[in-house]
Amino acid sequence: MKKIILVCGLIAGLIVTSVMLVSMTMCGQDIDYENGMIYGLGSMILAFSLIFVGIKNYRDKYNNGIVSFGKAFKIGLYISLIASTMYVITWAIDYHFFIPDFMDKYAALSLQKLKAA
Repeated sequence: MKKIILVCGLIAGLIVTSVMLVSMTMCGQDIDYENGMIYGLGSMILAFSLIFVGIKNYRDKYNNGIVSFGKAFKIGLYISLIASTMYVITWAIDYHFFIPDFMDKYAALSLQKLKAA
């Protein structure tokens, strides 16, 4: 069970963090922030679909085709915890060291869109 949780959690974390880093790099080059949100949401859906893969893998390989709700919930929770922790740590490092003015740029863009509307 631990191997499945680690593998699926790390893969999900790598998917989410790599797409976030690529979209943040692109947003730094004046590409529309809304597309970054779409890519981020899509990567999170893709990454967290590994929760289903991990639970199904555990059920089929280690538990003879049966898994209780509690065990499946625990596996899904741990996978999402690993992936989310990787995302938060990467975001904190990226924000602190590479794009400390992100919120200022995003707020200015939002105000500009509101004024145009």
